[in-house]
Amino acid sequence: MEAQTSKVVLSLGANEVDSLKDGVSFKKNPEDGRCYIIYKSGGGFKACKNQCKHQGGLFIKDIEDLDGRTVKCTKHNWKLDVSSMKYVNPPDSFLQDDLEVEMLDDGGMQLVELNPIDPWLADPREPLELEEGEVKITYLTHACMQLQLGQKHFLFDPWLKGPAFARGWWLLHEPPADCLDRLCAADLIYISHLHSDHLSYPTLKVLSERRPDVPIYVGDTSRPVFWNLERSKVKLTNIKVTPFGIWQNVDENLRFMILMDGVHPEMDTCIIVDYKGHMILNTVDCTRPNGGRLPEKVDLMMSDFAGGASGFPMTFHGGKYSDSWKAEFIKNERKKLLNYKATLVKSLQPRIYCPFAGYFVEAHPSDKYIKDTNIKNRAEDLNALINQLSPDTKTWTPKPGAVLDLGLALKDPTSRWTMTQSVGISADAVLKADVQVVPEAAVQNHKRAKQMEVNAAEEPFNRMRREADANFTMTARWRRAC
Repeated sequence: MEAQTSKVVLSLGANEVDSLKDGVSFKKNPEDGRCYIIYKSGGGFKACKNQCKHQGGLFIKDIEDLDGRTVKCTKHNWKLDVSSMKYVNPPDSFLQDDLEVEMLDDGGMQLVELNPIDPWLADPREPLELEEGEVKITYLTHACMQLQLGQKHFLFDPWLKGPAFARGWWLLHEPPADCLDRLCAADLIYISHLHSDHLSYPTLKVLSERRPDVPIYVGDTSRPVFWNLERSKVKLTNIKVTPFGIWQNVDENLRFMILMDGVHPEMDTCIIVDYKGHMILNTVDCTRPNGGRLPEKVDLMMSDFAGGASGFPMTFHGGKYSDSWKAEFIKNERKKLLNYKATLVKSLQPRIYCPFAGYFVEAHPSDKYIKDTNIKNRAEDLNALINQLSPDTKTWTPKPGAVLDLGLALKDPTSRWTMTQSVGISADAVLKADVQVVPEAAVQNHKRAKQMEVNAAEEPFNRMRREADANFTMTARWRRAC
């Protein structure tokens, strides 16, 4: 089986993009003569090959469609609704494969094709019944999950100590007291990308001192996850750069596959874990994982939810960047993210959905303005929306140390023994059913203690983190300007 690849099949300049009208447009690649369909609407762009899935005929505009959404095959008159990529005549026949639409900084556009588009379908496995306690998912903090899969322990994105992004982010939830022991006892670790809330060198330093040979799997991105490993002085000896779209067999029951992000394939990845035919999908921070094509009806799906990762617009000032403009922009962006995640869950129909990878806070005193301005989505709000749109999907909002027994959940998701809960103390809150604020004095004491604890230990990593995450604008200079 060959690795999944991405290829730019069509490039348009800014003027060509501006000239695209609402509805359907046909564009030809001048180099190879191949034609592509682009659909423009208020929600953005969609694109696909100009090739019918029935017998490969070419599409033309459907003059009977007054809404400008459908095209008609010249061979057998099959009709495709390009706004949904569904064939409407005959109905319920095929889905057209999307091309990834990548908007460039200069206003241009690229259409990107992933090949194969759905590599997880290679070597399918029939799900076997899981025993109680055989598969357990434990939430530690932020994006860090511990998966017990039979006799193996698999850990995702361990940020377990210290701040991230040059003290710009702090863990909202304190992880369980034994979290570093769990890290060092793992059989394998997956790190999704190089941002320091996922690739935490202070955390990995502990691992390097106790078990430097633990296998750590990363995707084969063009921006290597560990490109600063030598400068970090962290000694890890078993980093495995893994090709995209190929099953990696751990034992006879356990395998996993790393996929690239469609918007940031140079950096972001996501992962599918398969144990005895039961799939767990973790899309982490991917903007459009695998170009939007993902497995349906997985047993557990996890994704980010909060928003607020960018320094824009909080660190900008002057001109239009008033507090009211920022507040309205942030409100709209968070709403769009919430709707996108809920719609994605509705389309994929996982048995269980868990929002995570969004539990951070700008706790440093110099970041008070950013913290107060940079409002995030609440996991509870996303789950409420999912419960409306996809009532058959059970949602799980864990606290640090909470455990999901997947075998029990699949047999009886309503059982109170399916999920256990543990309360994690945070820098700003105690997470129960809803967030409850602790007294301000306690918050400040906790922050000061945390800051003093890491001042000496974290200094060697600060310059490296600032350079590795140059695309983030939350530097000390910008914070002072705010």
